[in-house]
Amino acid sequence: MSHENSQHIVVVGTKPDIIKQAPIYHELRNRGHDVVLCHTGQHYDHNLSQSMLDEFGVREDVNLEVRGGVNDLVSGITAKLALYLRGFAERGGFPITYVHGDTTTAMAGALATFGERQALVHVEAGLRTLSPKPEVLQGWLDQGADLDWASFREQSIDRNSWSKGSREPSPEQFNTRVADAGTDLHAAPVELNREFLVDEGFAPAAIDVVGNSVVDALAQAVAGSDKNQVLQKFPQMGDGSFLRFCVHRRENTTNHFRFNLLMDAMESLLEQGHHVLFIRLLGTEAAIDNFGRRQWLEDLEARYGDALISTPVWDSYLDVVAAMSMCAVIVTDSGSIVEEANVLQVPCVTLRFGSDRSETFLAGSNFLAPPIDKALMTSVIHNVFEHRAELSWDRVYPEGASRMLVDAVERRLDEGSLLISEEWRYGLKAQLR
Repeated sequence: MSHENSQHIVVVGTKPDIIKQAPIYHELRNRGHDVVLCHTGQHYDHNLSQSMLDEFGVREDVNLEVRGGVNDLVSGITAKLALYLRGFAERGGFPITYVHGDTTTAMAGALATFGERQALVHVEAGLRTLSPKPEVLQGWLDQGADLDWASFREQSIDRNSWSKGSREPSPEQFNTRVADAGTDLHAAPVELNREFLVDEGFAPAAIDVVGNSVVDALAQAVAGSDKNQVLQKFPQMGDGSFLRFCVHRRENTTNHFRFNLLMDAMESLLEQGHHVLFIRLLGTEAAIDNFGRRQWLEDLEARYGDALISTPVWDSYLDVVAAMSMCAVIVTDSGSIVEEANVLQVPCVTLRFGSDRSETFLAGSNFLAPPIDKALMTSVIHNVFEHRAELSWDRVYPEGASRMLVDAVERRLDEGSLLISEEWRYGLKAQLR
């Protein structure tokens, strides 16, 4: 292997992909590598794709233009990316594919790369959900509205309160496991991810803990953001009292019980006097219509006026970051937003049964509010709001993730060890390349 005939194919398909892959793309280009940005087309709405490309100063070199449901995406991305990799390899090149996280794009990109027996770098490898042990969750449910905050907080940061094995988020937990199975370099965000991978039998030498490139992206966004831009539209956010509330996970927006419970919890928070910034993503909008919540939302907007900002997803990441930094608490079912909240030092509540960013639970920056009991959910959110001044934590993701990741790739290229083989596993000299 050599640097000279290598092409680094940075694959994106979703908004988080673009945000987190852009710093890696720039790092590779700044070092003089041949870099191609390949967009699969998974997210094609302007607010989720082109606006992000523009803000981070990257442009797609290849767009696979794949559309449809999960199976359509998997088959289309796999076939089209495989053809590209095969063509480059047949011309004597050594393609290196970078897939990110747990998206369908990442899984399909990994399938294509593994099928062509080419090198695969998995950015954000080892994402595994931790959920509260049954007895811990039952204890919280028994307390409900009378949640013992001190005990809840202590249990949240205790590793012994949590267990593995969840299939949620879905299909993301499936996607990340498939991607890891074909990966040559696992770029793990934190030591906990390395632990998960080693426990599953992956070679420790194939894993580098490099941090999370969201830190690099946030540094750029914070430097370029202007809170006044947000305050011009929503001056009421200036007092720092808003809860940023967003729900988009498939398991929350396609489940009648969960979605209605989440909306009822948001209404209860407004009734308690909280101010809410409600971000409506595409999945949220569909659920509002599918479950007959459109008129309810319009009535809520009229009733609470400036205390409820209800808005579609924003097209500017800079404004998103500025608004997040002004909020009192971030309430979400997202994974990436949990990471951003940790870095921005804004307390977070996760509206799921667990999280694949469980390092944030252990750090004390993120707390769980499972969508099973309205009283428990609102109690967790209210307590985090009331105790936010006493919450403090160290950032769990180190700076310089893009630099460390590219360092790891270059080191393996120099050693001739990027493409994993049995010879490599046994420390023998013979290599496939």
